Amino acid sequence: MHHAVPAVSNPVILVDEALQAALTYVREIANRQGLALNPNERRLEKLAEQLAQTKNEVGKYICPCKRSFPLQPDTDVACPCDSFLDDVKRLGHCDCSLFFEIGAAAQAKRRPGLLAAITCPG
Repeated sequence: MHHAVPAVSNPVILVDEALQAALTYVREIANRQGLALNPNERRLEKLAEQLAQTKNEVGKYICPCKRSFPLQPDTDVACPCDSFLDDVKRLGHCDCSLFFEIGAAAQAKRRPGLLAAITCPG
């Protein structure tokens, strides 16, 4: 007797889709606010991966720098956090270094070592 093998979705594709959805989400926020995203592609991808993970685990994007371990969906701060615009005005970027003021992003892109000194406190 021949049994059909159930289709298994490729987890790599699902992860990639979740990552792309997170990147789309933060790009839309940046565009609406007149901001740039972190010009360091590796750092941006890492932050987007963290966002995708929290979205998968608790159904919403949790701020990578203000999240609990383990996640506390009722109390962890959603991304973007309430202070991200104030942080951008004060520091040139948000606490997580996800969102940047346009000029600060351009400067960081010209001086890649500058971003190495910026770390997420979380």
